[in-house]
Amino acid sequence: MQKLKFLFGTHCHQPVGNFEHIFSEAYERAYLPFLETMAKHPRIKFAVHYSGVLYDWFKKNRPEIYDLLRKLVKRGQIEILSGGYYEPILSVIPDEDKFGQIEMSNQFIKENFLRAPQGLWLTEHVWEPSLPKVLARSGIEYTLVDDDNFIRANVDPDKLFGYYLTEDEGEIVKLFPISRRLRELIPFRSPEKVIAYLKSIPNPDGNAAVVFFDDGEKFGFRPETHKRVYEEGYLEKLLTLLEENSSWLEFTNFSDYLDEYAAQGRIYLPATSYFEMMKWSLPAEFDAERDGFYRNFFVKYPEANNLHKKMLNVSSRLKIICKGKSLFGKQPKAAEIERARKELYQGQCSCAYWHAMFGGLYLNYLRHGVYTHLIKAEVELEQLSRAGKPFVELSLTDIDKDGQDEVILANNLLNLYFSPARGGSLYELDYKPKFYNLLNTLARREENYQDGLSRCSLIDHFLSSTTGLAEFSVSGQGEVGDFVAGNYLVMPSRKESEVGLRLSRQGRVEGSLVKVEKTISLFAKQSIINIEYEVSNLGEEPDEFWFGPEFNFSLLAGYAADRYYQIAGRTLAEQNLASSGEEAEASSVKLVDEGSGFDVSLTMSKPALLWRFPIETISQSESGVEKMYQSSVVLPTWKFRLGPKASWSVKITLRIEE
Repeated sequence: MQKLKFLFGTHCHQPVGNFEHIFSEAYERAYLPFLETMAKHPRIKFAVHYSGVLYDWFKKNRPEIYDLLRKLVKRGQIEILSGGYYEPILSVIPDEDKFGQIEMSNQFIKENFLRAPQGLWLTEHVWEPSLPKVLARSGIEYTLVDDDNFIRANVDPDKLFGYYLTEDEGEIVKLFPISRRLRELIPFRSPEKVIAYLKSIPNPDGNAAVVFFDDGEKFGFRPETHKRVYEEGYLEKLLTLLEENSSWLEFTNFSDYLDEYAAQGRIYLPATSYFEMMKWSLPAEFDAERDGFYRNFFVKYPEANNLHKKMLNVSSRLKIICKGKSLFGKQPKAAEIERARKELYQGQCSCAYWHAMFGGLYLNYLRHGVYTHLIKAEVELEQLSRAGKPFVELSLTDIDKDGQDEVILANNLLNLYFSPARGGSLYELDYKPKFYNLLNTLARREENYQDGLSRCSLIDHFLSSTTGLAEFSVSGQGEVGDFVAGNYLVMPSRKESEVGLRLSRQGRVEGSLVKVEKTISLFAKQSIINIEYEVSNLGEEPDEFWFGPEFNFSLLAGYAADRYYQIAGRTLAEQNLASSGEEAEASSVKLVDEGSGFDVSLTMSKPALLWRFPIETISQSESGVEKMYQSSVVLPTWKFRLGPKASWSVKITLRIEE
């Protein structure tokens, strides 16, 4: 009798930077009980993919899972898929890193399960036409892509039950369509409905295969699923019912199916992902009927682009060092290179680079996790290239690939990234001893559920005389100048142990012609940034001004007891970093992070009217809409009167101390 082949698999992953208790809960509620339940049904073959993030965590915390996996591999029930080890979107990392991440996963699987993987899990199903060459040269025979993408390539829906060949430069890889209908059914609809759908699949030649491959977290870790899948016995019922229908169902794995059956044909898919991902990547104002493209997350979210381009920069620096000479001799030390490469790979974990209807980019601790590993990689590379010697440097480069040069000031302790074209703002501040980007914030912007304003640091505000803290903190109302997003001229300076940057702009404050100059200086061996402002009235009439530069600092937790404000000589009613307040005649402010062991302070040469307030975003999650703390705004402001051609100045010192 002709049988329908059922190819069943799960993909399991937790993001770099996620909380320890999340790993533990996912293991206890989903990963382990799923394997234990499947082990009771040895006739049902299945495939699994675990990210390297989980492999590392299992090895450290739950090594017993390897015994169970090896048992299932040995009896031929389970096939283990490779992937990019730390779950990158393969198409958006450099080719050298694609090969490296896949090889890292291949080697781990061979060493621990004694079988070379033939298949690869494609992170978030993100496919681009150049991938076959990379996969084939990495020893990968097949991968899986959402079936909607085959339909977009004009495949008859009745011919989605098998696999297709595709190639790039003659390098072939085989593509299995993942059934979107089965993703919707399992485990959310009854086992009987699953069987009914399987019975409806056409199988005239007896070689049809249908693929279910979805997140393993759906089997116990997503809200309400543990009760349904295990306590109420959904998975046990489904497996039993599948076995009861074995007269027309055959349970096989991907590799065996490839050995026995020919391809449906050749196909060339466009750049695609699964249905939902394509929609999430669209800007909010776009027609929902359009198709998106994963890389447009880097357009939709500048914060994602900043992460991505920093990652590319670190990868490029690693490549240069590997090809060049080092201070240690003719070739860099292998151990340092491998440490830097592993940190880079962890910094390529995809979760913080995009936003869906839940989590991702909106979770500050996931962005922090990626930044931490990228900064660690940078520190390793600096150790290789400079042998730990003190340095200070300035570079002009279009690091974010927007056609405009950015300016980077750096020494052993700090990286400062400036964008002259966007208000002369400071958008990244890395404190290297703690591997911490202090400006890791996120703009409030329009989704289908929120809107708001962009934030970074050294944003130059001129406020109307009637502006209040409440209205400004919510919507930015009260701005009367054109300096916030204006283009600033750049004048760099370099000395032996100091680099400097002068940013200047002539603009308008209501009807007045005004010039703002800000000069930033950084010395070797110091975690101190000196900032000098000069505001000049270029007009022919005297005028009143209310000026203040905005700072954003992200210490990750707005309500934690160990992270708080201090203002010398003041007792604050609320100290937490999500608090709001106004302090007159303030000469300094400090943000303390006891948990990380450092604090950030601003000291002003002239007492200021100081505002503070949080940036919080609204993010959709599986549990509903959540408010997420992103950063704390500190805005020192001064009111002054300037006559024609007169100037006003202030010095601000930003200091990071442990």
